[in-house]
Amino acid sequence: MEAVKPNVVSVRNAQKSFGEGNARIQVLRGVEMEAQAGEIMLLVGPSGCGKTTLLTIVAGLLSSDTGSVELWGHKMETMNEARRTDFRRANIGFVFQQFNLIPTLSVLENAAIPLLIRSTPRKTALDRSAAMLDKVGLSGRYEDRPGKLSGGQQQRVAIARALVGEPKLLICDEPTASLDGETGAKVMEILRANALRDDRCTIVVTHDHRIFKYGDRIATMRDGVIESIVPAPQTASVRSLALVAKE
Repeated sequence: MEAVKPNVVSVRNAQKSFGEGNARIQVLRGVEMEAQAGEIMLLVGPSGCGKTTLLTIVAGLLSSDTGSVELWGHKMETMNEARRTDFRRANIGFVFQQFNLIPTLSVLENAAIPLLIRSTPRKTALDRSAAMLDKVGLSGRYEDRPGKLSGGQQQRVAIARALVGEPKLLICDEPTASLDGETGAKVMEILRANALRDDRCTIVVTHDHRIFKYGDRIATMRDGVIESIVPAPQTASVRSLALVAKE
């Protein structure tokens, strides 16, 4: 019998609202979710259902109004801002939907940022950055500025930046949205290889049904709650999940 994997992420009754009075909108309505070590969890659901807000709270970039979030047993809500920042820097990598590359830095320097802010020696950081850029198919583009790259190429720089620091928890918001099928598959293979370790976990928000096969479980979110978490896609209905993701 396969051993039960420990939970890396544990979300309990997370609620979050924005605005005040009549303009108040409740985005999360008591989310319950667990993500395990060594897995890729895909988070799908219609636009506006709270997926990105949930990821932002899991990462400690935003606080929930009620409920709790634990990463490796550490309660995020009990940390002050400085402690959360240090915790993120040491443990969490991000692939943002908007890329968030620094236009005045080269591709090589952008990808090296997580290492440089940890005071990794510059040569070591840039060497590791180059190796990761090679993995995502951007060898030869090290000295280019982000403005010279296509959207898909900028996305790959963002993915290299997220992975270069070997984060224990990788959080991705639509990592294949700007990529063609072949490049998206290569990126997901890299993410898959990164996740397959007992001290790693990856959570991916996606509308891209082409990447469902790379996940271990698929969490479906609607109207601020997790409706279901099912194995992906060997025993799940890929067609029905694809319809949910496209809504």
